Amino acid sequence: MNSTPSTLSRAVGVDGAAGGWVAAVSFDGDLSLGFYDAFADIIAESGPTASIVVDMPIGLSEDGIRPVDALVRERLGPRRSTFFPTPIRSVLDFEDWSEANDHAKRVAGKGLSKQAWNLVPKIAEIDDAWTLEVRDRVLEGHPETSFAELNGEPLTTKKAQPEGQSERLGLLHSALGREVTALVAEFPKKWRVDAIDALVLNWTARRVIAGTSIRLGGEPDLLGRPMQLTI
Repeated sequence: MNSTPSTLSRAVGVDGAAGGWVAAVSFDGDLSLGFYDAFADIIAESGPTASIVVDMPIGLSEDGIRPVDALVRERLGPRRSTFFPTPIRSVLDFEDWSEANDHAKRVAGKGLSKQAWNLVPKIAEIDDAWTLEVRDRVLEGHPETSFAELNGEPLTTKKAQPEGQSERLGLLHSALGREVTALVAEFPKKWRVDAIDALVLNWTARRVIAGTSIRLGGEPDLLGRPMQLTI
C-alpha cells in the first residue's frame, strides 16, 4: 500500500552501528553522513519536518508474532535470513541474555538468539525516544528490503563483501542522483557498511516524502506503536 505525499522535507536514513548510529541526511539538495551517540539526538536535530527511517523494530509484539515479519520475508525470498526475528517487548526489561532467552521460551514458545539479544539495547533506545507525536515520521525500515525494491529483486551479494558493497553503491549512485562512493569512502572505515545501509534508508525516507513509499503491515502493538515496515 502506497503512502500519500507528506509535508515533510528532510530525509533521514538511520542504521545502528558500533557505539551509536549512522545517519544519512538529505535536505535542499545536500546529502551528508554523520555519526550520533544517541537516537534521540537524531530526532531532535532533524527537526519536525524530517522523515526518519531506521533499521530497527519499533512495534513489538507480546507473543513473538508480528504479521509484518512474514510479509517482509516473503518479499526477500532467498535473502529472508537478513531480516532478524523481532524480540518480544518484555525482553527489554532484562539485562542478562540467558534470563531473557528463558523468558522468551516461556512466553513466546521460542528462544531469543544471541544476535537478536545484541539488538535489544538499541531497540530499547528507540522505544524510549519514540512517541505518538512522531509516529508519522519515525518509521521502521530494513536496508536489504529497500535494496530489493530499488533493484527490482533481492540482491544476491552480501553487503560485507567488496562486490556486495560495489553493487549497492552503484544502485545508490543512480537513485540518489550524486556520487555516493566518495561520501562513503570519506566516512570512518568501521562504519562504512552502516553508511551504505543508512543511505538506502535515506532513499526510503525520500519516498515517504514523495508519497511513493510502501507500507507493509501496520497493526499497533499494545503501546500503540505500529508493527509496520516502510520501503
